[in-house]
Amino acid sequence: MKISSYAIVSALLLISDLATASLRGSDTIDRPATTLRILQESVDAIYLLKDTATGNTVGDLDADANRQLHKLQGKSPESTNNIHLPDGTIYEVKNAQAGWAANLVSGTDSIRIPPGAVFSSDGAIDMKGQKPTVVPGNGKGLFGRNLQEDSADSSSGRKLQSGTRTVLAVRVILNDGSYNFASQTGLSDDVFGNGVDPYNLTSHYASCSYNQLIFDKASDRSMTSIPNDGTTAISSGVVDIKVDLSVAAGDSNVRNAVTAKLNSVFGVSSPEQLANHVMHCLPSGVMSGIAYAYINSWNSVYSNEWCNFLSTQMHEIGHNLGYAHSNEGGFTSNDQVGMMGYSYGEDDSPIMCFNAAKSWQSKWYTSKSTVVDPSAGNCFLGNVYGIADYGNAASTTVLVKIDDASATDYYVAFNRQIGINSGTQEAGNQVTVVKAGGEGNSYAESDLVAKLSVGGSWSGLVDGENMIVTVLSINTSSSPGYAQLRISENGNFCGGPPNPTLPPCLASGVIVQCSNTANPKCCSGRCSRRGSTKNTCV
Repeated sequence: MKISSYAIVSALLLISDLATASLRGSDTIDRPATTLRILQESVDAIYLLKDTATGNTVGDLDADANRQLHKLQGKSPESTNNIHLPDGTIYEVKNAQAGWAANLVSGTDSIRIPPGAVFSSDGAIDMKGQKPTVVPGNGKGLFGRNLQEDSADSSSGRKLQSGTRTVLAVRVILNDGSYNFASQTGLSDDVFGNGVDPYNLTSHYASCSYNQLIFDKASDRSMTSIPNDGTTAISSGVVDIKVDLSVAAGDSNVRNAVTAKLNSVFGVSSPEQLANHVMHCLPSGVMSGIAYAYINSWNSVYSNEWCNFLSTQMHEIGHNLGYAHSNEGGFTSNDQVGMMGYSYGEDDSPIMCFNAAKSWQSKWYTSKSTVVDPSAGNCFLGNVYGIADYGNAASTTVLVKIDDASATDYYVAFNRQIGINSGTQEAGNQVTVVKAGGEGNSYAESDLVAKLSVGGSWSGLVDGENMIVTVLSINTSSSPGYAQLRISENGNFCGGPPNPTLPPCLASGVIVQCSNTANPKCCSGRCSRRGSTKNTCV
């Protein structure tokens, strides 16, 4: 089967076709369901990393049961290296030299594809063992063109997820199948909430960001050429696109064909000119997974109904914004504290935001965030409130970063299960400790390393110091609720005058009545109930 003319992209005009088969001895090779084209001259592209979502398909099992079943089933998201051509088509890179993408930034770095690479209509490029080279540029790429940055913070390299961004949802129609979970009106409502849908992409990003990040509908737009095949104009942020392919063509082939068709009927050079984010809603059976997206990019792809589900929308657009997966226990996406773990097959739930590392990366809560630097002898003693209470004037600190000299740091938060975070699927009303790289400024997978209740503690080596996070108390009956924490070297009492909101803690060896081993009166958070040290702080 020849690839549709819509999928022959402008960036490949330098690639040989049948009419020029004699040029440099190249030819066009037809194979079942695939057309191959050999690159005759180098082509520049933007590097993209693709992350694939894992869905919670286990029904009403609790978090631990879900994690165990997914481990047994071997369900783990896949990441692939890709290139983005000027017209918006995307190809997965295969058979390139090992490690070629190790230091590249998705959506930012430009690379040069050498002659001899082979493009296929199924959305792959075979490098034939060659290595793409980095092309010097302005470093903005896709992400820099589309996402506003805070100029006052640009030196930190930390991108600010703020402002108003547009979204276009595409209902894809094929020869033998169509996205059919919702009408144009229904899909628009599920993404933007302009009807009766209470929780959606627009509403929940607005809630979690405290209206610092707003997703709006792509502008209504008429077609410049009308194919009379079921393709429609853009209305209320939604469009129907018909392409001459079957379900069996696969998601990569269909995705690129849809991209080319958008360019053709609306007279643009890339879908980025239609919206900051384009959601491809594919018919059932086209793709094996539930959804995927490209990091620091405009494109996300969904299997039928998953285009409508709140957590999938938040998760995939989160990838577009530069968020990586949230992991736990060495398993990808097992952290169910926030939206970058599993996705859930539910229209309006779960109602939750992001874990501590992603919350820090978002920069939505900067005014109530603090840094503990072990190398400077820093110590934290005070109340930490949930991000759900960030807007409460009585709340002070909502995020604490334990800063290491390396790019990998620890992030501490009180996962208050209320309001905009009432549906968190794990560690509700507990203190969480999350490890992540990237200095908290850029794409980096995170790992949930601790979930702490009253009296609980976590210790880790940070900047050569044994840093201990101790939960002195948790109060969920007050408004706002909070967790009293001490973060210090070896769990030592913080120097200086005591925090007036916290009772002084008792040092090791001091007598205290032990009803159980957890005791918030002790500086360590624990006391002994046995032998000669019975009823003393340890």
